[in-house]
Amino acid sequence: MTITSTNPVRKDNFAASSSRRRAPTRSLEEIYKLPSIALVTPGEASLITQLTESALAVRRSKGEWPCYLKFGRLVRYRLGDLLRTPRKEGDLSGSEQ
Repeated sequence: MTITSTNPVRKDNFAASSSRRRAPTRSLEEIYKLPSIALVTPGEASLITQLTESALAVRRSKGEWPCYLKFGRLVRYRLGDLLRTPRKEGDLSGSEQ
């Protein structure tokens, strides 16, 4: 008994659909020219804070500095929050939802 599919899965379609497009990261010079209420990506936040994107993700999960905003699956940081240092180590400033 042979089972045939009328809609075969093509590997080239899978590879094209699974790749995500990312917005180009702005330079630090461009970022610092933005107003303090501007929203930046985790990649841009990592440039400013000198933390890796993974470290930022861990801090988000623990509710630590810096504050972040979520729009569905998108995570953004306010520039002003990134430029302000935490009051103490482990500052619990959490997410603003």
